[in-house]
Amino acid sequence: MNNKERADEYFRENKSKIKDIDRPVYHFTPDIGWMNDPNGFSYFDGEYHLFYQYNPYDIKWGPMHWGHAKSKDFVDWERLPVALAPDDEIKGQCFSGTAIVEGDKHTLIYTLHNDDKEEQAVAIGDGTEYKCISNEAAIKTEDLPEGFSGVDFRDPKIWKEDDIYYCIVSAKNDEGLGTILLFESKDLLEWKYVGILFENDGKYGKMWECPDFFMLGKKYVLVISVMEMKAKKRKYFNGHQVIYFVGDYDKKSHKFIPDTKGKTLDFGFDYYAPQSLYADGRTLSVAWLHDWGNDLTPEGAKWCGQMTYPREIILNGKNIYQMPAKELESDYKNRYSTSFTLNKNEKYVDEDLNSRVARFDFDITNVDANKLTIFFAADDDYNSFIKINMKKRTAKFSRRFSYLSKDAMDERKIDIDICDGKLSLCVLIDRYSIEIFINNGKQVLTSRIYTPLDANEIRFLADGKVDINVCKNEIE
Repeated sequence: MNNKERADEYFRENKSKIKDIDRPVYHFTPDIGWMNDPNGFSYFDGEYHLFYQYNPYDIKWGPMHWGHAKSKDFVDWERLPVALAPDDEIKGQCFSGTAIVEGDKHTLIYTLHNDDKEEQAVAIGDGTEYKCISNEAAIKTEDLPEGFSGVDFRDPKIWKEDDIYYCIVSAKNDEGLGTILLFESKDLLEWKYVGILFENDGKYGKMWECPDFFMLGKKYVLVISVMEMKAKKRKYFNGHQVIYFVGDYDKKSHKFIPDTKGKTLDFGFDYYAPQSLYADGRTLSVAWLHDWGNDLTPEGAKWCGQMTYPREIILNGKNIYQMPAKELESDYKNRYSTSFTLNKNEKYVDEDLNSRVARFDFDITNVDANKLTIFFAADDDYNSFIKINMKKRTAKFSRRFSYLSKDAMDERKIDIDICDGKLSLCVLIDRYSIEIFINNGKQVLTSRIYTPLDANEIRFLADGKVDINVCKNEIE
């Protein structure tokens, strides 16, 4: 029995130990074990495929496999056999990577991780079974330019253009800074180093991970997951975070030329390693709804790790806007809409709004208030809230009272736009997460919560008059 078969057997024997009530409704999770980065997000043979970093044997990071699932609506997922497993064909753990589709060929490229180096390997499959095209790595440490050792050389992003395969890979240079290297190949077997697509000038953390590079509208976007970032006002925050650059790609010099400084893609506590997918005229993105710096998993849990609900992303000027993918609408039920006016220091609760698994859309018009607070997953003991300061034009998200049992980052404040007293909020709440989209997704905050499921109220409080229209769609 090889490692793929062993992982699948363990999964079959243990998945029934977890009840559906103990996992999210519409955010993807592993059926058992640990999951981190999304991998190989792609549209193949009429369905969306999602691979992911996977340790089936524990709820902690461990021997990295590629788990695999497919879906048509991002809610109902069919779990498929493990796609890649450590040591089965080429020695090493199977770290993150991406996929491309060519007819009936589904090609995966991923990092082969050993203790002393990382290299890139290629596997090809039919949507269920995948096999490496060689018994050795395709992009080797010997292909690296001077100044790079093969330590922290990972997370390939592949695409094809004019019959040539291109691949960018993150690498740490001899100054300890992240660099995006570009390689090319005609056959997926032999790869040639082309040059540096883009490099860290020291302003954006240290090591860069999980690069994504794609066209959005008429511009190119480079998305990077940053390690050891330092906070700067409310633009960036400390630790792991995701930033993006918008610019142009000079195909002759193979250089990415940004028009903007790095911008934060998601301001929440739990968002990392996003991957994009272009399909059906849209660019979609999914990310790991988790953070390396905070272990919040409750004792006794049998799974760890969830994904954001996929988002459609567009470029508005030089800013990325993100909103939930339209597929979610097919799972709506129990629609409820209402309008009301909050008065000064009035606490407002509408029982028909209460839910722990729903999408809420708010249109807010300020009359004479300075602050508005909306509480989610609330009862008399617990809540998570967003507080809007109308005068200062800020939003603060807090999960301080969301039943956390460990010390963790629990509040974050960002600058927002409020034009003529108006703003919009779209909020996705699931059993163990909350995603807040501000002003049609110009800013997003994504975070885990572990509040008891019977805390399901939506409460409102303002220090002046505010008009609110809200629509709730529960999700089944």
